[in-house]
Amino acid sequence: MNLTFRHIVNQNLKYNFKRFLSYLFVNGFVVAVLFIYGSLLFNEKLAQDVSMQMVMDYISICTYAIILFSVIFVAYTGIYFVKSRGKEFSVYLTLGMTRRDLIRMIYLESLAIVAGSAVSGIIGGLLLSKLFYLILGRILGLSTDIYFISGTTYLLSLGVFVVVFLCNMLFTSVFIRRLSIIQIGKAASTKGLSKSRPILGSIAIIATAAAMYTYYGASTGEDSLFGYIIDEQYRSLIIIGSMLTIFVALYFVIPTCVDVVRAVMRMFPSLYNRHLLMMTNLKHRFFAYKVSLYMVTLLISFAIITMGFGLSFYSYTQKTINQHLPYDFMIESGAGINSVSADEVKQIVEKNGGEADDFSSLAYLYDENYRDYGKRLVHDYADSMVISESNFNRHTGLSVDVKPDELLLVSSQSDMDSAVDFDTLITVEPWRKGDERAVAFERGSVSKEKFLQSLEQTTSLSFSRDKTRTMVVHFINSYGDVEFEGVLANVVDDSVYAELKTKAQAPEYTSYLFNLKRGSGEKVYAGILDALRASNHADSSLWSSADTMFGNKDQAEALRPIYKKERFEIAFKINGLLFFSLGFLGILFLLSSSVVLYYKLVTDIDEEKEQVALLQKIGLTAAECKSYLQTHLAVVFFAPLLLGGVFGIFILSSAWSGAGANMSGFLMGRVFLMYSVFALLDVLFYMALRKKFFRGARI
Repeated sequence: MNLTFRHIVNQNLKYNFKRFLSYLFVNGFVVAVLFIYGSLLFNEKLAQDVSMQMVMDYISICTYAIILFSVIFVAYTGIYFVKSRGKEFSVYLTLGMTRRDLIRMIYLESLAIVAGSAVSGIIGGLLLSKLFYLILGRILGLSTDIYFISGTTYLLSLGVFVVVFLCNMLFTSVFIRRLSIIQIGKAASTKGLSKSRPILGSIAIIATAAAMYTYYGASTGEDSLFGYIIDEQYRSLIIIGSMLTIFVALYFVIPTCVDVVRAVMRMFPSLYNRHLLMMTNLKHRFFAYKVSLYMVTLLISFAIITMGFGLSFYSYTQKTINQHLPYDFMIESGAGINSVSADEVKQIVEKNGGEADDFSSLAYLYDENYRDYGKRLVHDYADSMVISESNFNRHTGLSVDVKPDELLLVSSQSDMDSAVDFDTLITVEPWRKGDERAVAFERGSVSKEKFLQSLEQTTSLSFSRDKTRTMVVHFINSYGDVEFEGVLANVVDDSVYAELKTKAQAPEYTSYLFNLKRGSGEKVYAGILDALRASNHADSSLWSSADTMFGNKDQAEALRPIYKKERFEIAFKINGLLFFSLGFLGILFLLSSSVVLYYKLVTDIDEEKEQVALLQKIGLTAAECKSYLQTHLAVVFFAPLLLGGVFGIFILSSAWSGAGANMSGFLMGRVFLMYSVFALLDVLFYMALRKKFFRGARI
């Protein structure tokens, strides 16, 4: 029989059908994921929604993360696929096939895989995107008519995949051309081998520990690390750099830990001898699986982190939104904006069929807070106001007593630290001047003495830490959109407040806060907006959108009245969308870890079969081989789950440590429940693949 090139290609496809099928499945999975998430990024219907506009930056970050993941994932599977076929390639070369013919055959196979992956991925993406948008619409309470597929979505999903696949084909050409027949033949058995590097591993462990300490300090808001003061502008860079260091160093930590385990086991001869087969193969097996273990560990860590952060956004809002918005309505009046009296507000409510309840008028002066820690002066980032003692007591129903030289710091959020380790400096001036001064200060922090000199005629107050105390009271509606910002009240003695009003020449603001006893909230709110537009001499274009970032306190656009129900809906849409997108990304990482394990076992099944045959030749029974493979498989499955869980939970717990003990405990409880589900799914997947693994190894 004459073996033509076409016949060899066809026979090769038939012989390796299962291997090709698994490779096609992996690549089709990547195309489908890119398609689904790309459709969310380029969805023109969702882009018209206010909540989607506010959270688009987060969606873009998630999309970039998926693209980066797809590049690494496709590159890894492609390189591993080529190296696992080393023996097959060497046979072809030994039988007389030229390298050019071999590369040509691989290119034809690759074209078939690219076409199959692209078609199956797009079909899978189209089918799953329907379900994707159905779930998204139900979770966020959006219109069911949000399904939209842009042409850019096809370009993104296919473009990224094709570019990476072309790079893989280039690697294959170099692999075939550069190596000898013997080197190519050994590629399958040496594809994961590497030398033990204890020095590099030790450095990696030290770097990991240092990065974890740095990340914890920067995340929790500590003032200094390793004796150096942390500037606020560098905190984000430190956090990102620490995380990258942890995940890069992990690649060298894993094999070093294997060496440590083997060394410890040798100290207990009886235990070592009982697991002699496993111990003698441990180093070879773990270094052969080093890349796979690293990939799966990273994927599980990323799954925990992304799903954990998405869960925290949603759970935090769900648990605290009543604290951030204690009143149904809030109207902020001052600086000639929203000029209405308390009686006029009540009349507006009654005119629109409502009745106000728990009505309160809270007067205050806007200020900027600076904290003096002795060695440095920092600006407090919360919206800050000065309130007189009597006004605060009347508004809250409390009876606090503040002396002229004392300060009571009241936070609207429950994360206020009761310990005061700083002196307080307050500047009171027209809002824009104070804000511009604070922005300039943040760009280049100076000492307290130089800052006081720069104030010149600006009114300021100083309070020592021993004369300052704190309190948490949900006394006013917060202003934020995506994340509700806290409001800080500086409660001072009435005489101090009266003097400030006279000296500062800053406008006094008043917030009218009330609940609705009866009537339609939407109708009352529409009436309030119309009345305040008239008082501001504005038309219906003012506040036409709920997308209001409450920042500039001297502009009508930024003093849009707050309606609790509207803020509820926006907050839950935003955080629901974040939860959904980050949760989807986490599920993707979790599924990808399973795909890597499945792909690893399928491509290595022939090698395992040969190993078992050799072990049986030297006298091992089928039960002993089965026990060895079961232990080996269990370590491959559950070691990444443990390592990935440790790093993922550490990163989440550090990030939430500043949220207060109760909130941190609440969020971590959710994460541990999520991790338990991960572990259960991993056990079920292990049990399912174990049977397939044993059948493939013929034991």
